[in-house]
Amino acid sequence: TGASAELDFPLLSDEDLMTKVQEPTFRYFWDFGHPVSGMARERNTSLNTVTGGGSGFGLMAMIVGVEREFITLSEAIGRWEQVVGFLENADRFHGAWAHWMDGETGAARPFSALDNGGDLVETAFLVQGLLTVRVYLKQEVPGQTDLIDRITVLWEGVEWDWYTKGQDQVLYWHWSPDHEFEINLPIRGHNETQMTYILAAASPPHPIEPTVYHS
Repeated sequence: TGASAELDFPLLSDEDLMTKVQEPTFRYFWDFGHPVSGMARERNTSLNTVTGGGSGFGLMAMIVGVEREFITLSEAIGRWEQVVGFLENADRFHGAWAHWMDGETGAARPFSALDNGGDLVETAFLVQGLLTVRVYLKQEVPGQTDLIDRITVLWEGVEWDWYTKGQDQVLYWHWSPDHEFEINLPIRGHNETQMTYILAAASPPHPIEPTVYHS
């Protein structure tokens, strides 16, 4: 029958369309961030349950927020300091954080019956957000130098090589203090989890061998 000559919605410029996409995305992480930890909630109804990987996405969304002037750099730094302070004291398992954490205490919350410890993929998403913030900050600015250094300590604390189970063949997704590697899920494929191998290979103190990536 052909298209209607009348628009169903107002025509947006590219800039307005970008704002319509970016600002609500940013606002989820900013407005619904946990009041104590600053971390991203798993959902906006998740109360005290915060998520590691989602918080990594949120850290990067806040950079967009600064660049688009949704918030000031000072406001973003305040939130980043809040998140980093929380992560410094949250449960870690050979350097990896849990998928879910209590946003007040930092204690790991089970994601499944056997998954109550380190989640290496979620940790990778969180670390890439932290490293993006570290690059965005300026080393020569005194107020930002300390935050850069604290992020470096967090990043270098992840024992990527340990998550090969000493076999140097593949990285494993989960480790639990109660169930160890019982889930036994290798991280494989050219997909979102590949970031885990890139970060593991780049780690200064805990790198994986090249054979782990290639195999």
